[in-house]
Amino acid sequence: MRQAVGGSRALGIVLAAVAGYYLLAVLLRIALPPSLEVDESELVYISQFLAFGYGRQPPLYDWLQHGMISAFGLSIAVLSVLKNLLLFLTALFYGLAAREVLRSGALQAIAVAGILTFPSIFLMSQRDLSHTVAAILAAGLFLHAFFLTLKRPSLATYLYAGVAVAMGLLSKYNFTLLPLAAILAVLPEADYRRRIFDWRMALAIVVAAVLVLPHAVWFLQNLDLATGGTVREMREAEAGSRVLRALIGVGALAFALLRGIVPLLLLFGLVFRSDLGPILRASSPWTRIVGRMLLILVAMLAVVVVALDATSIREKWLVLYLLPLPLYLALKAEAADISLDGRLKAFVIPVFAVSVATLGYLFLGPMIAPRIGQYTRFNTPIAPLYDAVVAERGAAPALVVGGDKQITGSIRLNAPQVPVMMPNAPVALPAEALQKRPALVVWRSPKGDMAPVPPALVELLTKSGLIASGEDLRPAYRAVPYHYAAGGDTFEFGYAWLD
Repeated sequence: MRQAVGGSRALGIVLAAVAGYYLLAVLLRIALPPSLEVDESELVYISQFLAFGYGRQPPLYDWLQHGMISAFGLSIAVLSVLKNLLLFLTALFYGLAAREVLRSGALQAIAVAGILTFPSIFLMSQRDLSHTVAAILAAGLFLHAFFLTLKRPSLATYLYAGVAVAMGLLSKYNFTLLPLAAILAVLPEADYRRRIFDWRMALAIVVAAVLVLPHAVWFLQNLDLATGGTVREMREAEAGSRVLRALIGVGALAFALLRGIVPLLLLFGLVFRSDLGPILRASSPWTRIVGRMLLILVAMLAVVVVALDATSIREKWLVLYLLPLPLYLALKAEAADISLDGRLKAFVIPVFAVSVATLGYLFLGPMIAPRIGQYTRFNTPIAPLYDAVVAERGAAPALVVGGDKQITGSIRLNAPQVPVMMPNAPVALPAEALQKRPALVVWRSPKGDMAPVPPALVELLTKSGLIASGEDLRPAYRAVPYHYAAGGDTFEFGYAWLD
């Protein structure tokens, strides 16, 4: 391999740049108004509880968030630090995995930078992802443990792999496919096959099973709650024959995969355009294992899509399966023994330019969008509404009932000592919390006093014993200026006090 100048230091430099990028992401998020996205709102709601399971998502991210909030309090900073720390650790362990199978420091750095080309990582994770972020970290840990076990097997590496798999299963249920594909990818390689049938593999499985067991028991007891929502979300097209739905599903899978990998393939193709022939023909044991893993994953995903009758596939569901791809491309380049002069900068600079520009877009969007009549969730003035209503009454509520996730989560962010509840919550408040008074009920009311109280909210209040019927509510309405409002634009809320 003809090493690029400074290639031996390249991985450390790129990891330092990644750390700076995620630090910038935290600082910009703190600077935005204290309103939450949907995922953040649900996390803030769930942070009231510590349980073996919560809803349609596995609990690892919720546990980590609960621990952070217990240690440091509830704030935008705590929410953002956890997410961006996990994303940085993904890059770190991905880099460690790359070091195990790549000799070139430049290609190790290119592999790490490559994961920032996935839209789910450079865009969606900064906008509204949480449990997927934990799954991505688990995938990075698993790849590191996987390569360590193949190269230098020990009891520690097998146990490490077991812990990584457990973390993945506690982050996303579909993580199961990744270790299964890795095992199948190794079987044709005689030099590494014996690692799969080593007695220590049984210990790794036991460790993973023990760590997952408490949640697995909850999962089996709440199967519809844990899986029903996701399966229904995947089945958008119910009409037509089973064959037609299978074709729609496989097509949706292919389109989602392409959306995820096109930026990486385009950039890699441009940077290495003069050597694409040798790269495509090059092969090594590592390119065969990782390439086989990717093909097996795609085949498994197609089978799952057809088996579940799925017709809608989201790109964010697939990103943990795409994580080996930048490493695979780097392995192919190393196997081709091509010159890397100038390639590192040509690859890394556009990646960070686009990533930083995306942060700028997400940060400036709530300030610029109102000028063209558009408002984001960050513009919703939930905290000012809460402060105004509390000041008007002269006392804080002992219980808050929000009309939706964002209202409920944002009020809890503003008043973390107050228990909150909402319709369709994954976890219900304990009965003693419902006895607290005064209770404040808040909902969106875009038509002011002409809009009725949302039926789902009335149903929740009635079933919880807070009111006997909707007639017991005495709604009031308030228009509050948006964050960064243009031309005096306001957002209208309805609210009511229950004494």
